[in-house]
Amino acid sequence: MWSDRPAPERLRELMAKMHSVAASDAGGFRTESSAWLNVFYNRPLMTLSYWGGYAVAAGPAGTIKIPGCGFEILEAMLESWRGRSDLVLVGFLSYDLASEIEDLGPAPLAGFDFPKFHFGLYKARQTSACAETAAGAVDKLTLALPDRAAFEASVKRIVAAIHAGEIFQTNLCRSIEVQTEPGNEWELFRRMRSINPARYEGFLRVDSRRSVLSMSPELFLKVENGIVESQPIKGTRPRGGNPENDDTLARELQTSEKDRAELAMIVDVARNDLGRVCETGSVEVIAHAELMSLPTVHHLFSTVKGRLREGIGPVDLLRATFPAASITGAPKIEAMRIAKREEGQERGPCMGAIGWISLDGRMELSVAIRTAFAIDGRVRYYSGCGITAGSDPQAEFEESSHKAAAFERALRREGF
Repeated sequence: MWSDRPAPERLRELMAKMHSVAASDAGGFRTESSAWLNVFYNRPLMTLSYWGGYAVAAGPAGTIKIPGCGFEILEAMLESWRGRSDLVLVGFLSYDLASEIEDLGPAPLAGFDFPKFHFGLYKARQTSACAETAAGAVDKLTLALPDRAAFEASVKRIVAAIHAGEIFQTNLCRSIEVQTEPGNEWELFRRMRSINPARYEGFLRVDSRRSVLSMSPELFLKVENGIVESQPIKGTRPRGGNPENDDTLARELQTSEKDRAELAMIVDVARNDLGRVCETGSVEVIAHAELMSLPTVHHLFSTVKGRLREGIGPVDLLRATFPAASITGAPKIEAMRIAKREEGQERGPCMGAIGWISLDGRMELSVAIRTAFAIDGRVRYYSGCGITAGSDPQAEFEESSHKAAAFERALRREGF
């Protein structure tokens, strides 16, 4: 369950294993609260990759395999150096970790070999030159799952489930996959960034074979001085071809009853999640249904804040809120079950969370939308839509296409 914590003796056992491989030098720098992933972190004191049932911790003193569950292992890593404001974890959490918090039904075949989370422990905000690889050829799209017909059929089934009273809405994703030259991921990230710059940009090199590329506009969790903030996004329109058309599309989104209702339901989920770990009465919506205009789409978003209860740490907060409300649905657990059944595939890092967690309790994580991950040059990208009682299957497919437009343009090298 979301509120489970490892027993103290189990935590001490895991912490000892973390210390056994980490570098001993952990001083000398200060972590800046404004840091995100648009700076380069290098030379970690140790790395921790969780693969489902076990983690691999690696550092200057060696590499060990640690049996256990994802969130207890992450908590042990945080507890090992708790209170150190000069240390920070940087990495990602896979959406599929949700299955370790709640029973979401049988797991589909992963279809890829990727850790369920990966974090590096760093001494500070650091900058360094990053080697840029030469542009390589990108082949044609090799796989899109589900295809248009299957995606629209899923939308129809979900709408029927909503009318039957099973859920109010869910987030349905489809994947796009390409094969490119291994080592070309950094160049692809640069192109994504040029076409569709975002508030939360992140390129994570997990190892020599694996990378995560993210252009997320959405804040999942930010914690500063005990105040937690989340900014769920719902509602999408493409950008117009001229200013007049663009303004029309933006106004259409802002006045859409369907989109505003969809956002309101997700805000309620976010409020409920934060209410599990915040002081009674402190959770409030401080802004609702504001317009966010990005290079390829318009969105609506809201801001929810609360004050964390005494003794609530980063993992407590993650257990209570993960995955983000906007890419799950309402009610959250049943919505995730239905989406999982319809998609028939794991999401990996996509729709999970990316960012940093300071060892003094601060954090800033994005929702891993507009995100791809790569292994041996095989790149997979997910595009999701919120499905409600009023959803039209064709329109939802088109929305998923709008959200994938920047990624597909980067693959075609338009503008380069």
